[in-house]
Amino acid sequence: MYFRKLFSLAFVRSKCKKDSEITSYVNGGIFLSEKYKELLEQYDIKVLSTFRSRGTFQCETEQGLALLKEYHGSLQKLALEYEWKEKLAEAGYAATDRYFLTKEESLVTYDRYRTAFILKHYFKGRECDCRNLSDVAASCRNLAFLHKVSSSIEEIPFENLKTESTSHLFERKNRELRSIRKFIGHVHGKNDFELLYMKCFDSFYEEASYALSRLLKVEPELADTGCGVCHGAYHYHNVLILPDYSVATVNFESMCYQPYLLDLYLFLRKTLEKNHYDYSFFEAGISGYSIYRRLAEKDFLFLYLLFLYPEKFWKISNQYYNHRKSWIPPKTLEKLQKVLAQNEERHTFLKQFAAFLNTLDKNFL
Repeated sequence: MYFRKLFSLAFVRSKCKKDSEITSYVNGGIFLSEKYKELLEQYDIKVLSTFRSRGTFQCETEQGLALLKEYHGSLQKLALEYEWKEKLAEAGYAATDRYFLTKEESLVTYDRYRTAFILKHYFKGRECDCRNLSDVAASCRNLAFLHKVSSSIEEIPFENLKTESTSHLFERKNRELRSIRKFIGHVHGKNDFELLYMKCFDSFYEEASYALSRLLKVEPELADTGCGVCHGAYHYHNVLILPDYSVATVNFESMCYQPYLLDLYLFLRKTLEKNHYDYSFFEAGISGYSIYRRLAEKDFLFLYLLFLYPEKFWKISNQYYNHRKSWIPPKTLEKLQKVLAQNEERHTFLKQFAAFLNTLDKNFL
């Protein structure tokens, strides 16, 4: 069982004064608020120094750098994540933000307002620079190693291992696009975003339909695409380049069971969007990934079909539809304008990718 005693909750008792009014010293002179002192005292660690970074509280401990932060997710999902990271470490991949357990062997502790906090191992490093070819190659090499280790673990912490087929995913997204188009069509007094959306919808929907039709023709050949436990949000914010140029992977909150190539696709797509779809970044990523996991011809075809779908346009459409319609953030319009401006670059990339596929097999395209 993955949840055994991980839900024993360590409730923190404290005085009624505000955090900002109470300060104390702990572990030989480290200056802490009473709140953080009480939270850290729930763990069997010795704090050497503390500092804040991007809304989190970090501390140097005898076990290395640690990060204390609020946790608002599911305790069940947290337990799954904890178990999986421990299994990865046992199997040879330890460069993750593994969780500390409290003295009572709980994953969470609570402040006086019943806000949940977690403490996890962290790393002295920087985020992957997605505009640096070496960082991109190193990040994809790290992803391949993570996938390699993941695939070696027999006990998977998910009961339902069924995944939505890519064709069903494309069909669902296309239905959503049609619904959003219909909704905006009935809007009176359209704003700038809605006017631009209506103007460009047909061309993007045509691309989405074409991607689905191409996928349906070859999907039987892709039926055995390797699936396993994936990070689920593997992009440059969650990849840390360490001082020795090794790589750590953090923030597994979106971990899921799916084709491994979806992790690679997400990282490459976001990287290409930041680099005007420069094909050299795609090559660097593929080169790095291939060090630990060689890609077969059908893997490249699957990646091509994923890139063929106008994912960014669907994402912006979905954000609009799920947002309060009385006020559309200016950034939403800016995102749509950027997608339009980048689409020609995206098409150039797709032509380069298609040319590469044709060198592998003339029957691909």
